[in-house]
Amino acid sequence: MINSGDMLKGCVEKVDPLDPQAQVLKGNPWYVREQFSAQLGRAGTRALIQRRWESFGGIILRHLETRCAEGAGPVVRFLDAGCGDGINLQWAGEFFQDRGLEARISAVDFNPLRVERVRSKGLAHDAQVASLLELPFPDGSFDIVLCNHVLEHVHEYRRALDQLARVLHPGGLLVVGVPNEGCLLARMRNHVFQRSILRSTDHVNFFTGQALEGALLASGFRLAKLHREGFFLPHFWLHYALSRFEWGEKLLFALGRIWPAQSAGVIAHAVKR
Repeated sequence: MINSGDMLKGCVEKVDPLDPQAQVLKGNPWYVREQFSAQLGRAGTRALIQRRWESFGGIILRHLETRCAEGAGPVVRFLDAGCGDGINLQWAGEFFQDRGLEARISAVDFNPLRVERVRSKGLAHDAQVASLLELPFPDGSFDIVLCNHVLEHVHEYRRALDQLARVLHPGGLLVVGVPNEGCLLARMRNHVFQRSILRSTDHVNFFTGQALEGALLASGFRLAKLHREGFFLPHFWLHYALSRFEWGEKLLFALGRIWPAQSAGVIAHAVKR
């Protein structure tokens, strides 16, 4: 456990990780549950994800405008690092197609079940089972890398960021999202109101926006902007009750605008120096 002073300095709280391969073999729902219905089947969660896509889209379009002005190639090389079942891959494919942009979409995930689901849906040109700690691509392979709600699961997250930097072309864009689980309300949930979470979570890093920014800078990125989403309620069931509904998500986003340090999530976009 770290104290509040450490949190304000941008430290990342850590807990001991579960063995991910063992969780897959045991059928842990967090590792095997079908994600499309689970995440898009509820109005509130769907509204959150659609807001997130709007953020991703705006970030990527602004980057592509700069990229075109600099005379970059016609094909956008895109990687979803930690793709899960491919929810963001489906969005990315539609995003590029709707704008008449040619893109080669690649994906990696450590979970072979999820990679097989991506392949079966045809959501990527290239989908591989791989660790973020050893990405199977040459240096400078991609123009854009998306890594959404993945680093909180990766014990050696700095090494993962170094790998993401390696496979990005100089001047390439990294869009990375994490839960804001190092904030005060999240720490109250984990250490006061719902301590069982620390015994069951597969999250091993609890980030703040400041901690994420520091990690990106250390891995050779220039931070362009930090976005915040939602609001962190200090008990899971309270959050679940509200987030079931679109109006509940709107309320959480309104609270997050009032108290941004206690947002539920952080999205950073950074450029490789």
